[in-house]
Amino acid sequence: MSYCINPNCPKPSDPLNANNRICRQCGTELLIAGRYRVTKLLGEGGFAKTYEVDDRGFAKVLKVLQLKEPKAIALFKQEANVLQKLRHPGIPRVEPQGYFTVKMRASKMSIHCLVMQKIYGQNLEEWLGDRGNYPITQEEAIDWLKQMTDILQEVHRWQFFHRDIKPTNIMLQPNGQLALIDFGSVREVTGTYLAKMGVGHRGTVIASKGYAPPEQENGHPVPQSDFFALGRTFVHLLTGKHPLEFYDPCTDTLQWRNSAPKISPFLADFIDYLISRLPGNRPQNTHVILQQLTEIEKNITVKNNFLFYYPLLYQGLPKAKPWKKPNLKSKKLAVATVLLIGIVGYLEVNIYKYIRANLTENNSTESPLSTSPLPHKNDNKFETIQPPQMPEKSLTDNREVSPVKTAPLARAMLNVTAAISPQKPGSESNKKPAIAKSIASAITPNLSDKNISLYKTLSGHDQDVQSVAITPDGTEIASGSFDGTIKIWNLKTGELMQTLTGHSDAGEIVSSIAISPDGKILVSSTNSYGGNIKIWDLSSGLLLATLNAQQVGVSVVAISPDSQFLASGGYDGTIQLWNLALGEEIGTFSGHLGRVFSVAFSPNGQVLASGAEDGSVHLWNLNQIQGKVGFNLQPDRRLLGHIGIVHSVVFSPDSQRLASGSADKTIKLWQVETGEAIATLASHSGSMLSVAISPNGQILAGGSLLGRIKLWNLDTGEVIDTLSAHSRWVESVVFSPDGHILASGSSDRTVKIWDLEKSPR
Repeated sequence: MSYCINPNCPKPSDPLNANNRICRQCGTELLIAGRYRVTKLLGEGGFAKTYEVDDRGFAKVLKVLQLKEPKAIALFKQEANVLQKLRHPGIPRVEPQGYFTVKMRASKMSIHCLVMQKIYGQNLEEWLGDRGNYPITQEEAIDWLKQMTDILQEVHRWQFFHRDIKPTNIMLQPNGQLALIDFGSVREVTGTYLAKMGVGHRGTVIASKGYAPPEQENGHPVPQSDFFALGRTFVHLLTGKHPLEFYDPCTDTLQWRNSAPKISPFLADFIDYLISRLPGNRPQNTHVILQQLTEIEKNITVKNNFLFYYPLLYQGLPKAKPWKKPNLKSKKLAVATVLLIGIVGYLEVNIYKYIRANLTENNSTESPLSTSPLPHKNDNKFETIQPPQMPEKSLTDNREVSPVKTAPLARAMLNVTAAISPQKPGSESNKKPAIAKSIASAITPNLSDKNISLYKTLSGHDQDVQSVAITPDGTEIASGSFDGTIKIWNLKTGELMQTLTGHSDAGEIVSSIAISPDGKILVSSTNSYGGNIKIWDLSSGLLLATLNAQQVGVSVVAISPDSQFLASGGYDGTIQLWNLALGEEIGTFSGHLGRVFSVAFSPNGQVLASGAEDGSVHLWNLNQIQGKVGFNLQPDRRLLGHIGIVHSVVFSPDSQRLASGSADKTIKLWQVETGEAIATLASHSGSMLSVAISPNGQILAGGSLLGRIKLWNLDTGEVIDTLSAHSRWVESVVFSPDGHILASGSSDRTVKIWDLEKSPR
């Protein structure tokens, strides 16, 4: 299909135009601006039509203005201007040349066009409808409120506000993150009011009934108007009904709480705070909202500790049978019985947490290390990824019980239980009682001989921490953030050593950082349009060079083990290989359909791996490119099996295995030499955004969308521990060279240092 955008074309969807450069119906150029071919119509209204376009193999969104009025044109230009400034993963990106006009042939008319990033997923109104308008959970609401507030923080930071927040303008992306779209109504805080609430044209309204606050309907919106619309949106999401269904004209309020009985009064009060009629009675900025949400989580956790968890534990136990006098044949059995009762009483508080949080995951009859073959493009065998049997995000998941304190008594309890259980050789009664098995499966996988503790929390970034890296000598850690800065910290003391501002000075965000194995160089990238790579002297912080890499943005960088080569993965699906010392491009690796999220060199320097938006992992043999320049190679091997974005890849120290973390909530282990999938580790903590393997090859760490870090024994697949690490998703995890430290960077804007050793530092 090649769609014609001429509003006067008699047949814009003529199928015979598929390969034409000129529309056979009206003579309009079909290759817009010499690069965009319209493939389908996505939607239309009185204000604009929206199309999907092909830009040299990549899908993007084209908005075409339908109105000629000066105010409409001004609004359209303003949307382009705003989106070109904003840099956030939850906001569609617009290239500097994304706004342009196209002159129609044989006409004086010019069409105003805006090309932007295509946001994949469903808007929340469609998503809610597909699930029968079943309300979201309290946990989902808090997480999504945080995400939306983070997006609004970026919008308001540039002195803009959105003015049209509603479920149809919020997209749920495949990785579970929200995105805010349709910035056509945005207004500059210091500017003049551009247009009042529209009623004359379908699709031209500045805000929507039921979501817009009173001051906006009267033509005087303020930044706090966004908070009102946000609150009304969550009334819809928490009840499954449009906000106006709850409107009481006598009190001029929404009587919505009875339709959301499962949420805490703390959260309900907060929603009412957002939708206060007067702007002065609402939160005044996004910082206040984030602080309030943190307090709500604490209050809900405390309340649930005392009111809900004990009854839930006991409701799940079988009813007691009539007591019969036991035949006590020995004093030993009597003593064991008393000891068991004492241990149960002592452990009760800890055990119920593990049963609630982990019983579903660890009581599975399958081994945690699945060796089922993974699906291949030409294979009819498909592995079944087991979905969680309980909601992914439960309030109990955020509370950790010290495995060191619990372990000895837990083992003693199991031993005593086995001792007092009647046993007959060769019979089923030789097994432990069912309740003992449940406790064992709930506790044992989380026991560890290591006392994993939070050693330091490093704060100072103003936006998400996207990437962390530790120096080869283990003395310093670097963090790169969406705020455009790179901070270098003393790993032992947590002291901030220096801040590199080369990206922030240019209005760019930092998408990835890497430190060379020789410890001399730090490399950083930006996913802003015109993507570049900066090379820094690590010791002095001096900017040595800036490389012009993938123009549409660089998402990730990695340095080879010998510190000679640099690999950069881009939004265009390519990986560029560079001579690090000379700053010269050597060649390109192609094959991915969509953004490359992760690249990694094998420790032996022979293989390059990549993970991307298309759900595949690619491997390249680097021995074949020695002495070559200007190559463009397809992968030697494609590893297929994930059903979601591959966010992270990492090699084992012996270069024989590769781990890949995905939005499908799994980590897969692959045999590098054969490309065979050898295991699948299922996570109940959401999308796996980052993975790392310890230097001794024994521990696999995975950072998730729900802010947790899970540790596995790489050889057995046994879960070692689950850390409630961050309040938001974990973007990056890395081990120190000696394996004593695990560092994590998160969208909660912090870096956390975890001590994996027993002895205090």
